[in-house]
Amino acid sequence: MGMRKIIPSNSVGFKKAFSSSSSAVPGKLSHSNPKSFVPNLHSLHQFLTQQRKSGAITLDEALHFFDYMIRMLSPPPVSSFNHLLGALAKMQQHDHVISFFQRLNSVGVFPDIRTLNILLNCCCKMGLASDGFLVLGKMLRGGYSPTSTTFNTLIKGLCMDDKIGEATRLFKNMSVFGCQPDAVNYGSIIDGLCKHEMVEKAKQLFSQMKSRGISPDVVVYTSLLQGCCFMGNLEEAKSLFIEMVDEGVQPNVVTFTVLIDGLCKQQRLQEANELLDLMFQRGRHPDTVTYNTLIDGLCNQGRMEEANRVIGLMIQGGKHTNTRTYNTLIDALCKCGRMEEANRIIGLMIQRGKHPDVVTYNTLIDALCKDGRLDKANRLLHLMILRNKHPNMVTYNILINALCKQGRLEDADGLLDFFIQRGQHPNVVTYSTLIDALCKEGRMEEANRLLNFMTERGQHLDTVTYGTLVNAFCKEGRMEEANAMFELTIQRGQLPNTVIYNTMIDGLCKNGQLEKASDLLKEMESGCFPDVVTFNTFISFFCQKNETSKVVEFVLKMKQKNMSPDTMTLYIVLKLLSNLKDERRQELIDELPTFPVREPPCE
Repeated sequence: MGMRKIIPSNSVGFKKAFSSSSSAVPGKLSHSNPKSFVPNLHSLHQFLTQQRKSGAITLDEALHFFDYMIRMLSPPPVSSFNHLLGALAKMQQHDHVISFFQRLNSVGVFPDIRTLNILLNCCCKMGLASDGFLVLGKMLRGGYSPTSTTFNTLIKGLCMDDKIGEATRLFKNMSVFGCQPDAVNYGSIIDGLCKHEMVEKAKQLFSQMKSRGISPDVVVYTSLLQGCCFMGNLEEAKSLFIEMVDEGVQPNVVTFTVLIDGLCKQQRLQEANELLDLMFQRGRHPDTVTYNTLIDGLCNQGRMEEANRVIGLMIQGGKHTNTRTYNTLIDALCKCGRMEEANRIIGLMIQRGKHPDVVTYNTLIDALCKDGRLDKANRLLHLMILRNKHPNMVTYNILINALCKQGRLEDADGLLDFFIQRGQHPNVVTYSTLIDALCKEGRMEEANRLLNFMTERGQHLDTVTYGTLVNAFCKEGRMEEANAMFELTIQRGQLPNTVIYNTMIDGLCKNGQLEKASDLLKEMESGCFPDVVTFNTFISFFCQKNETSKVVEFVLKMKQKNMSPDTMTLYIVLKLLSNLKDERRQELIDELPTFPVREPPCE
């Protein structure tokens, strides 16, 4: 997230591309001759226009033409070069575009607004949206007014780089540059905000857009629909869909798919099917993504036979199934323990020309591990490698986790070495799994060493793993080390959760350190709220000490916080009552508060 990509070594550094003092002219390129001799500049320009429009030009031809044009005694106008740069950008050859931009400067061909827009687009596609502001600066210095296309490219690039704040600020400041946002600009920023779960802000811009007389198109409506569905606001999404149709904006396949996906995720399959029927009625035919969404919804509800029938309908209707189609069904079957059927689907998948990918293998390996068939899972790993399907971190983490759960830590360590040799790098999940296993076996020194090893490499554990270490130290009564780990959790920017606080309080109480436990409870109440487990720990401690007044005090605190006792609370209090004499028992019963009776959950 936010990682800057590096320009390939055969391209010129981005910032150097703006240096007019550069005089380096690369040597002759060893490309084949152009497909035909171009006699004059006019013919050359016409030829390049046709080639760009048809998309027939190859990378080698584009590179050769550029070299040929740049060496002419009188180079062609920048518009001719724009055709080539545009063609290279379409071929995703973004690094070549940046490199060629510098070469244009070196021979005195100066960019126009289109050249700079092409360059800006390439920067954004390479994950260099922030550097795109250099292009914007060059436009302004050259006397060009940025267009809505310029801003749209930069807004989309910033959103892709997870710089939604910068994208929003740029959108708001468009008018400063004399450019008013259009429907496309609104669409891009609304889409970015929705994808970053900022749906309320997206809705505000949607309202602003309409108040300014700019009609939202299908792209804008679909983006907002997706945002509403993602946040679980299905009713709002449906209202938006109705508004869209009423406004005369025709929903497309993506719009229907987004809403079907939202309904499936909330297990409203009947409505999803009704929407599918409406889709056909409106002449919109579901694509592979739509069908995959429906298959996923059916599988999540365990309706595998229906999901399989949908695959059959897809094939009958001439829709292409893809590996994801089958993976969804295979995953659902594996989760239900129906491995034979999963293997049958894999056979069917191969017959239909679709080959298992890493996700398919990971699903099968995970199912075998959960079934305790680790040796078979290991054989599948080697078969996967043999078939040139490269295992990823998920593959190895599944196997390491399974080995650790069986107490085979040496085998897990051996597998870790094996995948490091294959160029994979352990991640937080890998280390957390191993640390958890070491803690459970009481090998705290090794767990600590592994934690230090991670830290040295700039990797930090999550709150759950710190909690595991705290818990392990507490169980061994090593409260100083548990407290040091608790403090380290905070130092590393991980806020302890209720579970970690409860673990520490329980350990301190068991070690007779009531004052420290009480201090932690106060600290906890200022941020991370205590739960019934927290109070049970204190109540249990005071019951053991026969301090009945303190038991009553903590039960009253529970009532004040609208917290209902659980079976453990009742067990602790009843145990205390059974040890008291009749008279004192009745006194305590009278002192204890009453709690409202909870209604049993509806069937």
